[in-house]
Amino acid sequence: VGANSGNCHLVTPDEAPCYVAGFESGANQLVSVGLVDPEKIGIIGFSRTCFYVMEMLTTGSIHLKAASITDGVMEDYFQYILNPDRASHESNSMIGAPPFGEGLQQWLKRSPTFNLDKITAPLLVVGEGPISLLSMWEPYAGLHYLHKPVDLMMLNTGEHVLTNPAVRMASQGGSVDWFRFWLQDYEDPDPAKAEQYKRWRDLRTLQEANERTSPLPHSSSN
Repeated sequence: VGANSGNCHLVTPDEAPCYVAGFESGANQLVSVGLVDPEKIGIIGFSRTCFYVMEMLTTGSIHLKAASITDGVMEDYFQYILNPDRASHESNSMIGAPPFGEGLQQWLKRSPTFNLDKITAPLLVVGEGPISLLSMWEPYAGLHYLHKPVDLMMLNTGEHVLTNPAVRMASQGGSVDWFRFWLQDYEDPDPAKAEQYKRWRDLRTLQEANERTSPLPHSSSN
């Protein structure tokens, strides 16, 4: 996390943009000293930081090569409607209004899932059990509709913070596979993963087609 993020005001419309500025500051510093290839930057979100990842994907200025989000809030319309009693107070404060009437205009501008067309990085969406998967559905479904590279994984658990060793291995191993595939062009030779890589190679073909028709990265003027 960049130096900026310690001063971010939580549960306000400035929260996510502030964290994004911190992430970008840290990444740019690492690039400037030669420790990071600017064309091989990825980002992972879990729980609340899923919102920051989605914000960075839709408004940031850095070209992200790959991203993943796991079991988290994204301040999206679908999560709001799934559980408005729980989501409404925080979401209304972070977006600036409820998603009805005139307030919907704020959501169209500030909720990341209303701006999925701006995403240029392949995204792995991970749910922890069926309920979590349902709550993570909007970015997956939207990107799939837009013909952008996205994959969906469900872990066999109802936990948020994983403690089961097998599930933790599946989660962490899946993340390593995803980022090595996109950042290093590497595929684990384990035959059990053959279907996974077949799926991802199709996504890479889709990504290459999108890059031929869309400028990278997206504008940071949003």
